[in-house]
Amino acid sequence: MNIPENLLFLNENDVLSLLTPADAIAAAEDTFFHIGTGEITVGTMALMFVDARRSNNFHSMPAILHHRQVAGVKWIDTYSEPLPGYPFSHGNLVILSDTKSGSPIALVGATNITTMRTAGGHGVVQAQHLANPDPAVLSVFGCGAQAKAGIQGFLEGFPTLKQLRLFSRSRKPMEEVRTRLSDRIEVVICDTPEQALAGSNLVLMASGAQQPLLYMDQIRPGTTIIGIEGFRDLDPQIGRKADKWYLGYKQPDAHIIESSLLNPGGTLRMEHVFGDMTELLTGTIPGREKESEIIVSTHMGMGAHDVNCAMTVYVRALEKGLGQELHLC
Repeated sequence: MNIPENLLFLNENDVLSLLTPADAIAAAEDTFFHIGTGEITVGTMALMFVDARRSNNFHSMPAILHHRQVAGVKWIDTYSEPLPGYPFSHGNLVILSDTKSGSPIALVGATNITTMRTAGGHGVVQAQHLANPDPAVLSVFGCGAQAKAGIQGFLEGFPTLKQLRLFSRSRKPMEEVRTRLSDRIEVVICDTPEQALAGSNLVLMASGAQQPLLYMDQIRPGTTIIGIEGFRDLDPQIGRKADKWYLGYKQPDAHIIESSLLNPGGTLRMEHVFGDMTELLTGTIPGREKESEIIVSTHMGMGAHDVNCAMTVYVRALEKGLGQELHLC
Protein backbone atom coordinates (compact mmCIF):
# COMPACT_ATOMS: atom_id res chain seq x y z
CA MET A 1 0.00 0.00 0.00
CA ASN A 2 1.43 3.37 -1.04
CA ILE A 3 0.65 5.87 1.75
CA PRO A 4 1.47 9.49 0.87
CA GLU A 5 3.85 10.98 3.44
CA ASN A 6 3.67 14.77 3.59
CA LEU A 7 5.15 17.02 6.21
CA LEU A 8 5.33 20.75 6.81
CA PHE A 9 8.70 22.50 6.89
CA LEU A 10 8.78 25.51 9.21
CA ASN A 11 11.97 27.56 9.20
CA GLU A 12 13.43 29.80 11.89
CA ASN A 13 11.57 32.87 10.63
CA ASP A 14 8.31 30.92 10.78
CA VAL A 15 9.07 30.00 14.39
CA LEU A 16 9.76 33.63 15.32
CA SER A 17 6.48 34.72 13.76
CA LEU A 18 4.41 31.99 15.41
CA LEU A 19 5.89 31.37 18.88
CA THR A 20 5.55 34.02 21.59
CA PRO A 21 7.18 34.23 25.05
CA ALA A 22 3.78 33.38 26.53
CA ASP A 23 3.67 30.25 24.34
CA ALA A 24 7.11 29.13 25.53
CA ILE A 25 6.07 29.58 29.17
CA ALA A 26 2.81 27.68 28.62
CA ALA A 27 4.62 24.84 26.85
CA ALA A 28 7.15 24.52 29.69
CA GLU A 29 4.40 24.39 32.32
CA ASP A 30 2.49 21.85 30.25
CA THR A 31 5.63 19.73 29.84
CA PHE A 32 6.53 19.62 33.52
CA PHE A 33 2.93 18.85 34.52
CA HIS A 34 2.31 16.07 32.00
CA ILE A 35 5.62 14.39 32.75
CA GLY A 36 4.41 14.31 36.33
CA THR A 37 1.09 12.74 35.32
CA GLY A 38 2.78 10.19 33.07
CA GLU A 39 1.35 11.65 29.85
CA ILE A 40 4.76 12.62 28.47
CA THR A 41 7.50 10.05 27.93
CA VAL A 42 11.02 11.50 27.97
CA GLY A 43 13.45 9.38 26.00
CA THR A 44 17.16 8.95 26.67
CA MET A 45 19.43 11.56 25.12
CA ALA A 46 22.00 10.10 22.70
CA LEU A 47 25.33 11.96 22.55
CA MET A 48 27.97 11.50 19.84
CA PHE A 49 31.33 13.28 19.76
CA VAL A 50 32.88 14.39 16.50
CA ASP A 51 36.48 14.75 17.70
CA ALA A 52 38.90 13.01 20.03
CA ARG A 53 38.96 16.05 22.34
CA ARG A 54 35.18 15.61 22.84
CA SER A 55 34.65 19.33 22.30
CA ASN A 56 32.17 19.09 19.40
CA ASN A 57 29.11 16.88 19.46
CA PHE A 58 25.67 16.05 18.13
CA HIS A 59 22.85 14.81 20.30
CA SER A 60 19.25 13.72 19.89
CA MET A 61 16.56 14.32 22.51
CA PRO A 62 13.31 12.34 21.99
CA ALA A 63 9.93 12.62 23.67
CA ILE A 64 6.35 11.44 23.21
CA LEU A 65 3.58 13.85 24.17
CA HIS A 66 0.71 11.38 24.54
CA HIS A 67 -1.78 14.09 25.49
CA ARG A 68 -1.03 15.98 22.24
CA GLN A 69 -0.77 12.80 20.13
CA VAL A 70 2.68 13.69 18.87
CA ALA A 71 6.17 12.23 19.12
CA GLY A 72 9.31 14.14 18.31
CA VAL A 73 13.04 14.35 18.51
CA LYS A 74 15.29 17.37 18.76
CA TRP A 75 18.54 17.15 16.77
CA ILE A 76 21.16 19.61 17.96
CA ASP A 77 24.87 20.33 17.59
CA THR A 78 27.02 21.94 20.27
CA TYR A 79 30.51 22.92 19.09
CA SER A 80 32.87 24.25 21.73
CA GLU A 81 35.48 24.62 18.97
CA PRO A 82 33.44 25.83 15.97
CA LEU A 83 34.92 26.80 12.63
CA PRO A 84 35.67 30.53 12.25
CA GLY A 85 32.42 32.43 11.75
CA TYR A 86 30.20 29.62 13.04
CA PRO A 87 28.28 29.82 16.34
CA PHE A 88 28.39 27.42 19.27
CA SER A 89 25.13 25.84 18.10
CA HIS A 90 23.04 26.31 14.96
CA GLY A 91 20.93 24.49 12.41
CA ASN A 92 18.95 22.70 15.12
CA LEU A 93 15.77 20.84 14.18
CA VAL A 94 12.72 19.16 15.68
CA ILE A 95 11.05 16.31 13.78
CA LEU A 96 7.39 15.71 14.68
CA SER A 97 5.35 12.55 14.03
CA ASP A 98 1.68 11.74 14.54
CA THR A 99 1.36 9.03 17.21
CA LYS A 100 -1.91 7.74 15.72
CA SER A 101 -0.53 6.91 12.27
CA GLY A 102 3.22 7.01 12.90
CA SER A 103 3.59 9.42 9.99
CA PRO A 104 5.92 12.43 10.06
CA ILE A 105 4.01 15.71 10.12
CA ALA A 106 6.58 18.50 10.50
CA LEU A 107 10.22 19.53 10.38
CA VAL A 108 10.70 22.62 12.52
CA GLY A 109 13.70 24.89 12.98
CA ALA A 110 14.72 24.62 16.64
CA THR A 111 17.46 27.17 17.24
CA ASN A 112 14.98 29.93 18.14
CA ILE A 113 12.82 27.44 20.05
CA THR A 114 15.87 26.50 22.13
CA THR A 115 16.58 30.14 22.94
CA MET A 116 12.98 30.95 23.83
CA ARG A 117 12.10 27.86 25.85
CA THR A 118 15.10 27.87 28.19
CA ALA A 119 15.54 30.93 30.45
CA GLY A 120 12.39 32.53 29.08
CA GLY A 121 10.33 29.33 29.16
CA HIS A 122 11.05 26.74 31.82
CA GLY A 123 13.15 29.28 33.76
CA VAL A 124 10.07 31.46 34.15
CA VAL A 125 7.88 28.52 35.20
CA GLN A 126 10.42 27.50 37.84
CA ALA A 127 10.44 31.05 39.19
CA GLN A 128 6.64 31.40 39.13
CA HIS A 129 6.24 28.36 41.36
CA LEU A 130 9.16 29.01 43.70
CA ALA A 131 9.66 32.77 44.10
CA ASN A 132 8.04 34.99 46.68
CA PRO A 133 4.96 36.60 45.11
CA ASP A 134 4.95 39.86 43.18
CA PRO A 135 8.69 40.52 42.80
CA ALA A 136 9.60 44.08 41.87
CA VAL A 137 13.27 43.54 40.96
CA LEU A 138 14.90 40.91 38.73
CA SER A 139 18.67 40.37 38.78
CA VAL A 140 20.12 38.86 35.59
CA PHE A 141 23.67 37.56 35.28
CA GLY A 142 24.65 37.54 31.60
CA CYS A 143 23.42 39.42 28.56
CA GLY A 144 23.70 36.98 25.65
CA ALA A 145 20.89 35.42 23.63
CA GLN A 146 19.69 33.23 26.49
CA ALA A 147 19.68 36.08 29.00
CA LYS A 148 17.82 38.37 26.59
CA ALA A 149 15.18 35.71 25.89
CA GLY A 150 14.96 35.15 29.63
CA ILE A 151 14.32 38.83 30.25
CA GLN A 152 11.47 38.80 27.73
CA GLY A 153 9.98 35.72 29.36
CA PHE A 154 10.26 37.10 32.89
CA LEU A 155 8.64 40.37 31.83
CA GLU A 156 5.79 38.31 30.39
CA GLY A 157 5.49 36.04 33.42
CA PHE A 158 5.98 38.66 36.16
CA PRO A 159 3.98 41.83 35.41
CA THR A 160 4.93 43.28 38.83
CA LEU A 161 8.59 43.75 37.82
CA LYS A 162 9.66 47.39 37.99
CA GLN A 163 13.44 47.14 37.82
CA LEU A 164 15.95 44.96 35.96
CA ARG A 165 19.51 44.79 37.31
CA LEU A 166 22.07 43.48 34.80
CA PHE A 167 25.59 42.17 35.35
CA SER A 168 27.67 40.96 32.40
CA ARG A 169 31.26 40.91 31.22
CA SER A 170 30.34 43.10 28.23
CA ARG A 171 28.78 46.51 28.71
CA LYS A 172 27.50 47.09 25.17
CA PRO A 173 24.80 44.35 25.24
CA MET A 174 23.57 45.70 28.58
CA GLU A 175 23.29 49.18 27.13
CA GLU A 176 21.37 47.78 24.17
CA VAL A 177 18.91 46.07 26.51
CA ARG A 178 18.48 49.29 28.49
CA THR A 179 17.74 51.24 25.30
CA ARG A 180 15.31 48.62 24.00
CA LEU A 181 13.38 48.30 27.26
CA SER A 182 13.57 51.92 28.44
CA ASP A 183 9.83 52.49 27.99
CA ARG A 184 8.90 49.26 29.76
CA ILE A 185 11.13 48.83 32.82
CA GLU A 186 13.98 50.58 34.63
CA VAL A 187 17.25 48.88 33.62
CA VAL A 188 20.24 49.27 35.94
CA ILE A 189 23.67 48.32 34.58
CA CYS A 190 25.83 46.88 37.37
CA ASP A 191 29.60 46.58 37.70
CA THR A 192 29.64 43.83 40.33
CA PRO A 193 27.49 40.87 41.38
CA GLU A 194 26.78 42.64 44.65
CA GLN A 195 25.31 45.62 42.79
CA ALA A 196 23.18 43.28 40.68
CA LEU A 197 21.72 41.68 43.81
CA ALA A 198 20.83 44.94 45.56
CA GLY A 199 17.15 45.03 46.52
CA SER A 200 16.38 41.81 44.64
CA ASN A 201 15.04 38.44 45.71
CA LEU A 202 14.77 36.90 42.21
CA VAL A 203 17.90 35.97 40.24
CA LEU A 204 18.35 34.53 36.74
CA MET A 205 21.76 32.99 36.04
CA ALA A 206 22.28 32.97 32.26
CA SER A 207 25.88 34.10 31.93
CA GLY A 208 27.61 31.26 30.11
CA ALA A 209 30.52 31.76 32.53
CA GLN A 210 32.72 28.79 33.32
CA GLN A 211 33.33 29.81 36.93
CA PRO A 212 31.02 30.87 39.78
CA LEU A 213 29.74 34.44 39.78
CA LEU A 214 27.40 33.99 42.74
CA TYR A 215 28.25 32.60 46.18
CA MET A 216 26.11 31.56 49.13
CA ASP A 217 27.25 34.38 51.40
CA GLN A 218 25.99 36.96 48.86
CA ILE A 219 22.41 35.67 48.91
CA ARG A 220 19.89 37.18 51.29
CA PRO A 221 16.95 35.28 52.83
CA GLY A 222 13.89 34.94 50.61
CA THR A 223 15.85 34.79 47.34
CA THR A 224 15.02 32.45 44.47
CA ILE A 225 17.82 31.61 42.02
CA ILE A 226 17.11 30.13 38.59
CA GLY A 227 20.11 28.50 36.91
CA ILE A 228 20.13 27.30 33.30
CA GLU A 229 23.78 26.16 33.26
CA GLY A 230 23.87 23.82 36.23
CA PHE A 231 26.53 25.10 38.61
CA ARG A 232 28.94 26.44 36.00
CA ASP A 233 28.26 30.02 37.06
CA LEU A 234 26.93 29.21 40.56
CA ASP A 235 28.93 28.14 43.60
CA PRO A 236 27.95 24.44 44.08
CA GLN A 237 27.69 25.11 47.81
CA ILE A 238 24.46 26.95 47.01
CA GLY A 239 22.91 23.59 46.06
CA ARG A 240 23.95 22.14 49.42
CA LYS A 241 23.24 25.08 51.71
CA ALA A 242 20.08 26.57 50.21
CA ASP A 243 16.87 25.66 52.01
CA LYS A 244 15.71 23.81 48.90
CA TRP A 245 17.26 22.78 45.60
CA TYR A 246 14.88 21.76 42.80
CA LEU A 247 15.70 20.20 39.45
CA GLY A 248 13.49 20.50 36.39
CA TYR A 249 13.14 16.73 35.96
CA LYS A 250 15.38 14.31 37.82
CA GLN A 251 15.85 11.84 34.97
CA PRO A 252 17.64 14.12 32.48
CA ASP A 253 18.99 16.53 35.11
CA ALA A 254 20.97 13.78 36.86
CA HIS A 255 23.88 14.66 34.56
CA ILE A 256 24.37 17.82 36.64
CA ILE A 257 25.41 15.54 39.50
CA GLU A 258 27.62 13.43 37.23
CA SER A 259 29.38 16.22 35.32
CA SER A 260 32.67 17.68 36.51
CA LEU A 261 31.82 20.88 34.61
CA LEU A 262 28.33 21.34 36.06
CA ASN A 263 29.18 20.03 39.53
CA PRO A 264 32.79 21.10 40.13
CA GLY A 265 34.59 18.99 42.70
CA GLY A 266 31.67 16.58 42.97
CA THR A 267 30.23 18.76 45.73
CA LEU A 268 26.61 17.90 45.02
CA ARG A 269 24.76 14.60 45.31
CA MET A 270 21.19 13.61 44.56
CA GLU A 271 20.45 13.54 48.28
CA HIS A 272 20.84 17.34 48.28
CA VAL A 273 17.92 17.69 45.83
CA PHE A 274 14.57 18.47 47.47
CA GLY A 275 12.56 17.51 44.38
CA ASP A 276 11.79 18.52 40.81
CA MET A 277 9.23 20.59 38.95
CA THR A 278 7.28 17.58 37.69
CA GLU A 279 6.66 16.61 41.32
CA LEU A 280 5.90 20.15 42.39
CA LEU A 281 3.36 20.85 39.64
CA THR A 282 1.49 17.62 40.32
CA GLY A 283 1.35 18.25 44.08
CA THR A 284 3.70 15.47 45.16
CA ILE A 285 6.01 17.87 46.99
CA PRO A 286 5.59 21.43 48.29
CA GLY A 287 7.15 24.55 46.85
CA ARG A 288 8.13 27.57 48.89
CA GLU A 289 6.82 27.20 52.44
CA LYS A 290 8.40 30.23 54.11
CA GLU A 291 9.05 33.75 52.88
CA SER A 292 12.63 33.55 54.18
CA GLU A 293 13.63 30.38 52.34
CA ILE A 294 16.58 30.53 49.94
CA ILE A 295 15.65 28.38 46.95
CA VAL A 296 17.70 27.39 43.90
CA SER A 297 16.30 25.62 40.84
CA THR A 298 18.53 24.34 38.04
CA HIS A 299 17.40 22.91 34.72
CA MET A 300 19.24 22.96 31.39
CA GLY A 301 16.27 21.65 29.46
CA MET A 302 15.11 18.51 27.68
CA GLY A 303 13.75 17.61 24.28
CA ALA A 304 10.18 17.41 25.56
CA HIS A 305 10.14 21.22 25.93
CA ASP A 306 11.26 21.66 22.32
CA VAL A 307 8.81 19.09 20.97
CA ASN A 308 5.98 20.81 22.84
CA CYS A 309 6.95 24.23 21.47
CA ALA A 310 7.36 22.80 17.96
CA MET A 311 3.88 21.29 18.15
CA THR A 312 2.46 24.70 19.10
CA VAL A 313 4.26 26.21 16.10
CA TYR A 314 2.92 23.47 13.83
CA VAL A 315 -0.70 23.86 14.95
CA ARG A 316 -0.51 27.62 14.55
CA ALA A 317 1.10 27.29 11.12
CA LEU A 318 -1.79 25.11 9.95
CA GLU A 319 -4.24 27.74 11.19
CA LYS A 320 -2.43 30.53 9.34
CA GLY A 321 -1.45 28.61 6.22
CA LEU A 322 2.31 29.06 6.75
CA GLY A 323 5.21 26.74 5.98
CA GLN A 324 6.39 24.71 3.02
CA GLU A 325 4.92 21.29 2.32
CA LEU A 326 7.42 18.51 1.67
CA HIS A 327 6.53 15.22 -0.03
CA LEU A 328 8.44 12.10 0.98
CA CYS A 329 6.66 9.86 -1.52
